[in-house]
Formats: sequence, structure tokens, C-alpha cells
Amino acid sequence: MVVFPVPEVDEPVSIHVSLDVVALVAAIVGLGVAAQFLAAKYRVPSVLFFIFAGVAIGPEGLELIPSDVVGGALSTIVGVSVAVIIFEGTFRLEYGAIREASKAVGRTITIGAVIAFVGTSLTVRLLLGASWDIAFLVGALLVATGPTVIAPILAVVPVREEVATTLEVEGIVNDVTAAVLAVVLFKAMTARHLSPSGYVWLFVQRLATGVIVGFVVAGVVWYLLTQVEHPSETAPQTARLLVLAGAVIAFAAADSVFSEAGIVAAATAGFTLGSLELPYREEILQFIRDVTFLVLSFVFITLAALLEFAELLALGAAGLAVVAVLMVVIRPLAVFVSTAGVSFTTSERVFMSFVGPRGIIPASVATLFAVRLRTEAPPSDPSGAHLLLGTVFLVILVTVVVEAGLARRVASVLGVTESER
Repeated sequence: MVVFPVPEVDEPVSIHVSLDVVALVAAIVGLGVAAQFLAAKYRVPSVLFFIFAGVAIGPEGLELIPSDVVGGALSTIVGVSVAVIIFEGTFRLEYGAIREASKAVGRTITIGAVIAFVGTSLTVRLLLGASWDIAFLVGALLVATGPTVIAPILAVVPVREEVATTLEVEGIVNDVTAAVLAVVLFKAMTARHLSPSGYVWLFVQRLATGVIVGFVVAGVVWYLLTQVEHPSETAPQTARLLVLAGAVIAFAAADSVFSEAGIVAAATAGFTLGSLELPYREEILQFIRDVTFLVLSFVFITLAALLEFAELLALGAAGLAVVAVLMVVIRPLAVFVSTAGVSFTTSERVFMSFVGPRGIIPASVATLFAVRLRTEAPPSDPSGAHLLLGTVFLVILVTVVVEAGLARRVASVLGVTESER
């Protein structure tokens, strides 16, 4: 006979912790819904309210979220959430719109990304005195603008389709490339034995793995949706769940092979499925949007709640100077060079220069790297970890608050919204 031990009086603490976490998740979801309501009411991007809500309930506010409450599960939660967000962004991209803006898109994700990477790295090196390793790591992370912050802005600022598509594709592609590039640089930084060809090989491995897995998963989902008969009463629900499962499976399968390959896989699967003829397409898109809203609010509020102002204040005036250079010099330079010879007006270029907020990818990856620099990586670099985390979060906080908060007004002044054309 199996005898179960009687728990001591203090053993139920784990149950209370679980209940606290459940209550916390419920509170975050509730705050997310409230943020979305306020965003719709006042025509301000929802990500702005997510940031304020997160700071308000974090250690710098009401302290409802202790810094260690999520523990090691945070990176997993963020990873899956980012996969769903990127999948939704690529799924709703229209190939025709990309083709119309292809010249600007192609330059923005190549020439523009290189300008952002090199310019940011040099700025961090010169103004903050960071080592080249840390400077390049920050530069790689801050290439990403990302759909998590671009989409909420475009939802309330109806600009011309070519402009919106260029910003959306830039955000999605640069999210992917920035994450992969940052992982490669971090591995090179901690391993110290890679040749230049080794960097390229690490990058290609992750990119190729993600693309292959994404294509395979998209193919399987397409086959199940179009070639397998489903009961008519449950077919729409089955289609929605199959597509969502495809996003998560693509991410998990690729990420289990190479770190950050999962983001590439999710993006590839989303774009492939979005380009194919699928039954119940509108229902699928609406469902994915709703799920994206939930994970976006959860992740943004949680990460904002983990902000420590001491990390930001430690950078001083030099940190603010870095942000100013990124916003006023590097971003406009990248936009104007990338869109030279393209049929964008000067006002549209100025608006695109203004809209370059950073989001989930830099925040989550920087947090992960900072933890590893402090505890794991040989050689460990605690000071580098503080500089990395402080710089990335300062740029995110300022660009989101300023650019998301003022995007609609700036667009109105420049006359770039569709209603004013």
C-alpha cells in the first residue's frame, strides 16, 4: 500500500504561490483589456498604456509583481508569445502590397538595417564607453522595430498602404534578423574562438532551419485544412485552432534545434499560409488577432513591470544622448537612404523617420543575455550586463512613450494620414 505523507503546516506555500500567480495573470489580462479600451477611446496606440500599466504594478510602482515572480518561465512565455505575434503579422501581409513597396522594403531591411546596426554600435561605444562586444550586441538588438510596437501605431494612424506595408515588413523582418544576429554575436562573444566565417555559418544555420521548418509546418497545415474533410459544424473552429497550433509548433520545432530559429520559422509559416488560399480565412485572421492581443498585453505589461529605474538612471545624460542620436540622426538617415528614389513624399519620409520604436524582441533577448552575462557566460561581465539592459530598456521606454504617444499628432501635422490626403 502506498502511503502519502501528511504535509507540514508550511508546505501549502507552493499552493499560495500558484494562486498568487493565477491572480497576477488575471490582473494582467484585465489591465490589457482596459489598456485596449483606453487606446480605442483616445485613439492612442495600446502599447503606450501597456507600458504605463506594467510600470504601475511593478517593483517601481505598487510592487504587485516582485522581480522574481515569473522565474525561469519568462523566456519561454515571451518566446511563444513573440512567435504568435510575428505569425499574425506575416499572415496578414498581402503579397501584392509588398510587391508594390518592394524597392523600399528591400532597402529598408538591408541598407537601413546595416545603417542602424553600425550607427547604434558606434554611438554606444563612443558615448557610453562600452566594450565592442557589448556595443555590437546592443546595436544588433536595437535594429528591431517590430510588429509589437508598429502595429498598434498603424492601427490608429491610417497612412498610405505603401508606407504602412514598408513599416510593417521592416518591423517583422528586422525582428527576426535582429534576434538571430544578436544570438550569433552573443555566442561569438562568450565562445571567443569563432572565425568570421563561423559567424556567417551560425547565422545561416538558424535562418535556414527556421525557413525549412516554417515551410514544412505551413504545408502540413494547408493540407489538413484543404485536403482533409472536416464536419461542417466544427470546421471553422478546427481551422482556427490548426493555424494557431501551426504557429506554436513551428516555433517550438525550430527553436529546439537552434535558439532563435523558432522566430524565423513562425514568420515563414505565417507568410506562407497567408499567401495561400485557405478556407475560413477571415475567421482565422480574427481569431489570431484576438490571441495576439492577449499575448501582446501580457508580455508587454510583464516586461514593463520588470523595469528597474536604477538600471536606467545609472546611464545618466550619456544614456539620453544615445537615445537622442538613435531617434534624431540614425533613424532618419536609415529611412532617407533606404527610400531614395522611391515614390514617398518628404512628409512620409519624416513620419517614417519618427516611427521607429523598439519592442518585445530587444527587451526579452536583452533580459536573457543580461542574466547569462551575470551568471553563466565565461567570462562573466556584470558591468556589461547592466549597460546592456539599461541601454536597451531606456531606448524602448523613450521611443515607445514619445513615438507611440505622439504618432497620431505628428502624422496629422505632416498631413500623411489617408483622411487628410
